[in-house]
Amino acid sequence: MKEKVAMLREDNRKLQQEQIFLQESCEETKRLCEEALEKIGDLLTKQQQEHQRLEEHLQFLLKQKELVTQQRDLAVKLQHHFTESQTRFEHLQHELEQTTAQEESLLPMELLQLERYVPGK
Repeated sequence: MKEKVAMLREDNRKLQQEQIFLQESCEETKRLCEEALEKIGDLLTKQQQEHQRLEEHLQFLLKQKELVTQQRDLAVKLQHHFTESQTRFEHLQHELEQTTAQEESLLPMELLQLERYVPGK
């Protein structure tokens, strides 16, 4: 009986030591989990901030794209107007040259007619 009691006391002591070890392990595991959760929370916050920054950058780039598209469209319109103006200018210049040439060919005849009417010559 004494041996059994001694054995049971030894088992009880071992169980108490095991319980203490398990409690300490549980506390350490709990602390490690809290640290991991804190790190995960920090990483999540950084990821959300980066996502927001990228979203803002995307919006900025979309606005820039829209401005470039508007400028391109305006440049195309201005090029079209310039081409039309240049064509009209060339046409008017050609007409002016033709009119000038016609007037220059008529000028000697008009001078002759004027000389006939001018007295004293």
